[in-house]
Amino acid sequence: MDKNNQKDKGSPLKTYLKYTSLGIQILAIILGGYYLGKYLDQRNNYTEPFYEKWIGIAAVFLAIGSAIWQILGDSKKN
Repeated sequence: MDKNNQKDKGSPLKTYLKYTSLGIQILAIILGGYYLGKYLDQRNNYTEPFYEKWIGIAAVFLAIGSAIWQILGDSKKN
């Protein structure tokens, strides 16, 4: 029965690569949110520090929320 459990889980390398790629995806999503915020700042000509900071922060938090949503969806599949 132990052999069947090991086959269902997959190899340790496959699991390692899965979670490594998930970390890279999260980083890419967060950086994408950051640069989206900077782009929106430049596009809308926000020169006041208040808007400049809050739009960037909002974009990063949306990106973090998206990454968490992705993790939760991935964990429900397993």
